[in-house]
Amino acid sequence: MDRKLHVHFMGIGGSGMAPIAVIAKKSGFQVSGCDYCESSYYSDALNESGIDIKIGHSSDHLEGVDILAVTPAVFDINPNHPEIIEGRNKNILMTWQEFMGKYLQKDKFVVAVAGTHGKSTTTVLTGLALEAGGLDPIVEAGTIYRPWGGGFRISESKYFVCEADEFNCNFLNYSPSLIIINNIEMDHPEFFKDFNDFKGAFKKFISNMKHPGTLIVNEESQGIREVLAEMKDWLQENRVKVIGYYLKDKFDFPFNGEYRAEINSFAEDGAYFEVSGPNLKESFKLGLLGAHNVSNSLGVLCAAIELGVSLENLKEVFQQYKGIGRRTELVGEVNNIKVFDDYGHHPTAIAAVLDTFKTTYPDKKIYAVVEPHQISRLKLFPKEFIGALNKADEAIVTKTYVGREINKNLEPVDMNSLISKVDDGKAAYIEDFSEVADTITLKAKEGDIIIVFGAGNSHKLTKLIVERLKNR
Repeated sequence: MDRKLHVHFMGIGGSGMAPIAVIAKKSGFQVSGCDYCESSYYSDALNESGIDIKIGHSSDHLEGVDILAVTPAVFDINPNHPEIIEGRNKNILMTWQEFMGKYLQKDKFVVAVAGTHGKSTTTVLTGLALEAGGLDPIVEAGTIYRPWGGGFRISESKYFVCEADEFNCNFLNYSPSLIIINNIEMDHPEFFKDFNDFKGAFKKFISNMKHPGTLIVNEESQGIREVLAEMKDWLQENRVKVIGYYLKDKFDFPFNGEYRAEINSFAEDGAYFEVSGPNLKESFKLGLLGAHNVSNSLGVLCAAIELGVSLENLKEVFQQYKGIGRRTELVGEVNNIKVFDDYGHHPTAIAAVLDTFKTTYPDKKIYAVVEPHQISRLKLFPKEFIGALNKADEAIVTKTYVGREINKNLEPVDMNSLISKVDDGKAAYIEDFSEVADTITLKAKEGDIIIVFGAGNSHKLTKLIVERLKNR
């Protein structure tokens, strides 16, 4: 077409859609969007890009539009909305992931970061590593990286680094040349019927690689071990270069290369570790806390070495990296009480963050404030959820964020019964955000740490707690 394609993003304020809308605008597409909410956590970048955003949804928005890009969640929340029906009738409807794969990643060398946990943190760090190596990548991540002003990096490079989400099999829209998989652990029970179904999606994703591709995996993940074993013949027949990384537990597999990290120490400013691998033995400092982040950084290191980034550049990037928005982000410090916001909503992620804080701050009292994310996840992992809460000194659980399950009529979890199973009665269930903020404000003392977990509206609660601490 001679004219620019007009792409309209329905739900443009979402974590994944916002960066893609900006990348599309910078790539020459005519971009508009709409959202129920006037502002979201990701709105600033959209506003600075000058994108026309309408409040609310209407089929009138589609006049002159060539592509209607939506979040897959809308098919659960409101599949019969007039805007969706009109888009389907005009044959212009697709998910934003489909748009990214079909249009933005066309003819690119795609580096895709997948896994149940740590995708956004790893995606941004991969982008920074490639940037330091002079590869000038385009980057898309469902987060905010403050120096970039959003979850995106714009360029005209052939390299495109993206976060590859397994929900709805979204990542099957991509054909990457290099894949990093941090871990494979059951999630999204509202979409996948069981763990075999979940693993099957990752196997299809790997099969989508451009050949010969490079697959970089955390060999300590049990789910990854199972996928490698089941795909061993296919990987060898298709000459896929498989590189493994680990901290402690090596997996017996014919890897083309392996890298191991040995953690020397943790400090408040990050982690110190040594990496050994093919013709390599080097010391690194990572500006993030936690063994899980050291593991994730190993995947980045493998990818960067494969793409020719020097170790000197990598060391500098790792040391300077302080993380992304809503991933153990220090939102405020009032009277020596630190308040962190964290996107963790799977019990494994919550437990990993709490373990990290208990190790780094052994003499501090750690409060966990948790907004559970979706009823089906709570029902799938009740014991794991209780186990994660037990790692805090005290915990407050607030109302479950239902999200895309809103129309599924699921029987809610009896939260008081669930919370009663936490050790020593150290957890409480409080639905109202204002009451949560009042309660935690009265409890917290100088030197304490408050971590607010959730992927729904919990970021609003984090800010409310900081405000109450300032005003008390």
